[in-house]
Amino acid sequence: DLSAFIGLANMLGRSARRTIEADVYALLASNPVMLDGIALFHASHGNLAASGSAISVASIEAARVAMAKQMDISDNDYLDLRPAVWLGGMGNGGVAREVLGAEYNDDSQKNQRKPNIVRGLVGDIVDSPRVAGTDWYLFADAADAPVIEVAFLNGEQAPFLDSMEGFNVDGLQWKVRLDYGVAGVDYRGAYKNAGA
Repeated sequence: DLSAFIGLANMLGRSARRTIEADVYALLASNPVMLDGIALFHASHGNLAASGSAISVASIEAARVAMAKQMDISDNDYLDLRPAVWLGGMGNGGVAREVLGAEYNDDSQKNQRKPNIVRGLVGDIVDSPRVAGTDWYLFADAADAPVIEVAFLNGEQAPFLDSMEGFNVDGLQWKVRLDYGVAGVDYRGAYKNAGA
């Protein structure tokens, strides 16, 4: 009568999706060790800026070049990966949109404007409160170079909802279960800059 259960299944489903999202971001922040015994983001992998720098045309261009220079698993050929997603914290999303969307590199010198060489470089700019500090990342298209994988038991991506009526009390208990795992699968499709 009080509409207490209307939309409950939807809320539980959204909560399950947020749990997966939180686990992916937690794995990203933990910089997991890959199968080669080296952390996901490491100088040896060529996907970590030597020093943190602010979001700028120069820092994004350096990341683009580093991603393009990644080699295939046998170190025989360049993968020539292109950034598809920029990821950073909420405080940096606006700056990323400005830098990646500006027509010119520098507006301070109106007579000698240079074209912005990173304009339109990525398809998606994702800013999330789950990214702490000034860290920012570039990711290649997941179809070309997956970095983090979410796997579901038996391919079932929907959460299981179970309910049980109380015997000793008048009530109903709900249980939600989602069987999944999150893991780093390859370092080549990502680049990290600690920001400034």
